[in-house]
Amino acid sequence: MAKAKNSLIIFDGSNFYHSIKKITPQIHLSNFRYRDFSEYISNTTNNRIIYCVGEIRRSKNSVKSEKLYSHQQSLFYYLEKQKIEVIKGFMLKNGSEYHEKGVDVRIALEIQRGAIKNEYQKCFIISSDTDIIPAIIDARKEKKQLVYVGFDKNLSRAMQSNCDQTIIVDKETIRKFEKISPKK
Repeated sequence: MAKAKNSLIIFDGSNFYHSIKKITPQIHLSNFRYRDFSEYISNTTNNRIIYCVGEIRRSKNSVKSEKLYSHQQSLFYYLEKQKIEVIKGFMLKNGSEYHEKGVDVRIALEIQRGAIKNEYQKCFIISSDTDIIPAIIDARKEKKQLVYVGFDKNLSRAMQSNCDQTIIVDKETIRKFEKISPKK
């Protein structure tokens, strides 16, 4: 039987993207060192890392959807090279707006399932979305430690009060994990 990972680290992809862009708008997240960042916040290398996001679908005759799809597929490839699992929800179009669906449910399921099956001791949640608080409460009942990873310009008091610990990420921390391209 395989030994359980010490930690589960869950990125809410959309939430992470928008939070990062608020504090470091110039960073390109397809060059971010997600695994190194995860090891830094968890202080261990024995992690299961999940990146949850709504999957962009191609639309016929839409150059924009093709471009967004292509960028997202590149991101998925980059994450998988870092041995990060990608769990996909979907994007629902309402008029001209797109809304992510199913991502919070997938995050909540991973938190609860992992706690019940004793797959982790500590769970780091990189999201400020309060929809997942019931899963956090259930995991804590299973004696798991839940850590909210929030961004200094976008902290959730509800997440802070329902988790055992809070790690606040600032611009300087994010910059440490930006992949530097070799100079030509």
